[in-house]
Amino acid sequence: MARRLPRSRAPARSSARRPTSMIRRSPSTSTRAVASDRRHRVRGATRAPRRYFKHGTMRLKMSTVLGIDIGGTFTDLILMRDDGAVVEKVPSTPSNPAQAIVDGLRVLKERHGVDLATLDLFCHGSTVATNALLESKLPATALVVTRGFRDVLEIGSMMRPSLFDLKAQKPRPIVPREFVFEVEERIGRTGEIDIALTQAAIDGVIETLRAASVRSVAICLLFSFRNDVHERALAQAIRVALPDVSVTVSTDVAPEINEYPRASTTAISAALEPLVARYIDEMRCGVVSEGLMAPVYVMQSSGGVMTAEETAVNAHRMILSGPAAGVLAAQRLAESTPYADMITFDMGGTSTDICLIKDARADLERESMFEGRPLRVPQFAIHTIGAGGGSIARVDAAGMLKVGPESSGAMPGPVCYGRGGTQPTVTDAHAVLGRIDPGNFLGGEMKLDVEAARRAIEERIAKPLGLSVEEAAQGILDIADAAMARGVRVVSVNKGHDPRDFALMPFGGAGAMHALTVGALVEVGRVVVPQRAGIFSAVGLASSDVKYDFIRIVEKPLDTMPPEEFQAIYEPLDRQAVERLNDKMPAGASIDLVRTAQLRYMRQDNKVEIELSSGDITAEALEKLATEFHEAHSFQFGHNDPEGRIELVSLSLEAFGRMGHARSEAMAAPPDAFVAAPRSTRRVYFRETGWADVGVYDRRDLKPGASLTGPAVVEEREATIIVTPDVSGRVDAGGNIILERMQAGATE
Repeated sequence: MARRLPRSRAPARSSARRPTSMIRRSPSTSTRAVASDRRHRVRGATRAPRRYFKHGTMRLKMSTVLGIDIGGTFTDLILMRDDGAVVEKVPSTPSNPAQAIVDGLRVLKERHGVDLATLDLFCHGSTVATNALLESKLPATALVVTRGFRDVLEIGSMMRPSLFDLKAQKPRPIVPREFVFEVEERIGRTGEIDIALTQAAIDGVIETLRAASVRSVAICLLFSFRNDVHERALAQAIRVALPDVSVTVSTDVAPEINEYPRASTTAISAALEPLVARYIDEMRCGVVSEGLMAPVYVMQSSGGVMTAEETAVNAHRMILSGPAAGVLAAQRLAESTPYADMITFDMGGTSTDICLIKDARADLERESMFEGRPLRVPQFAIHTIGAGGGSIARVDAAGMLKVGPESSGAMPGPVCYGRGGTQPTVTDAHAVLGRIDPGNFLGGEMKLDVEAARRAIEERIAKPLGLSVEEAAQGILDIADAAMARGVRVVSVNKGHDPRDFALMPFGGAGAMHALTVGALVEVGRVVVPQRAGIFSAVGLASSDVKYDFIRIVEKPLDTMPPEEFQAIYEPLDRQAVERLNDKMPAGASIDLVRTAQLRYMRQDNKVEIELSSGDITAEALEKLATEFHEAHSFQFGHNDPEGRIELVSLSLEAFGRMGHARSEAMAAPPDAFVAAPRSTRRVYFRETGWADVGVYDRRDLKPGASLTGPAVVEEREATIIVTPDVSGRVDAGGNIILERMQAGATE
């Protein structure tokens, strides 16, 4: 059983802002948990007060913001403006992802009369980097390392992907060994130059690279995070000599200790850079040709956006671009509603992304594994399951029913789409069981062929297993649910959290169709379906902020560091963050800096990240930091040593440019309750009831205070909500649908 810890709620965020003339501390307010809250996420112990700055003379007010999220099957658009929102969904174009953006812009112009020239901001999320890595469709990339370290990617670390699997295969390095080149130089562990980098050594590397005909170069020299003079000199020389080759240096990508993760991250970024740069160019040309002249920003994996120009040279930061936007939207909702503790459940056409939010703050991790390769970049701790609406169902050679991870994708898609698909999918199972209206899919823009889906399930699943078509379709959904429930446990139970203390928030095109059945498997407290659930990631993009992450390696015992040394490290980071944000944000945006420390016990490896209090760093603040570390270590790893010495591994800084658009408002008082009337009825199959006539509701008719009882179906243009038997639903003051399992014998 997970340990339950005492909680407290943080005070509301202050709306006051500081003068512009200098950097000043904010009052001690926070939207996060205060110091007495000991829930200790993986991220760290507490959420501390913030430091605020201001750029310009006025609070920025965005009037027209466009968010576009490219998914595996559909591309979602939302245009947020003062008089409301315009929502659209168009098919994705995997062969040319930028084309889906152009298609969406044309729909906005032609169907809604939107003047794209009036937009203030365009924020965009894409899986183009993720897909390139998954498919290994990468350009020829070289890696330059210090002499003696050519096999850094081959050797990797001592961690085995499967401890007892004698046939486990290591992932192939992003850069093959024949494209890893050594250079004669050496920086010592404290930053001193042991072997100088000579011009002759530089010239030799350049000639080797020219002969290799590579399109991209990664440079990762030993201890460059202590002294980057050699990396910078080598990179500059390569750029001059080989202007058509992109160059990536580890100091810009991951200036941290540990050679293998740093080299792996730099190699991934370098391999992606030409592809992402080309995509950004094509996307910008496409949007300009349609008349969109607004600044273009791209979502990072950590939940903030960066400019399109920065994206082209920071490709590794957008690997979870699309899923991060949905988590950000959920975090925005958590900040302004009673649902501060939630598990996000983003189910699209090809996969499901799951993330835990505690006290309105999503878990953030600084290193993850992507296809077995370490990736050191701040990102939301999103767990991805290969199960989505397009996941293909099949009977394997052993006669077992399998679902996913293979997907039908955007083309041909599920059988019921009528685009040539022949293999049954999760969406086909829903269509056969009556849970999707075949004549009203996407508001009637797309008709579904239910009979084709039924024949596919009958021939490929039901007959081989000796089941009825309904039993086979229900079995497909059950197996998909079981896989997704395991994913929910990974982000909750596996990290010491009890799912019963959390709400499950489904979004994406298929999330709300599976939320109740998945939630029942893990016993979540309730299901909260937000407004615009079908395009929720696009909503996150339209409410995003500019964000940059900075880090400095320290590696000193905490008890040997006076407060002045902390301050001396942070002051240049603060200045760098403010200068960069002022250069990249629209005038009038505010700046929000969050300081964190990564600590561990001396001679140990397990690190804990804890946020520092705002204001000047004092001896009392450092004592508090040590106390919080001991408590956080106990929560995360099951033990601590209050007498043990603590090592400060690094100090980091999250810098937010708060652009002030599309913010969630605080929820109003609960409305008066009333029983909603269904728009119609439809025959729908549930295991508990068999085929039955159930109420079908139009979500637009469900005003705050409305209630309903399952079984029922709630439809909106971009998504469908399945309310299973013995579940009651109500609409809160914010328009969210709250679904809870009724107690035995209870009635609505």
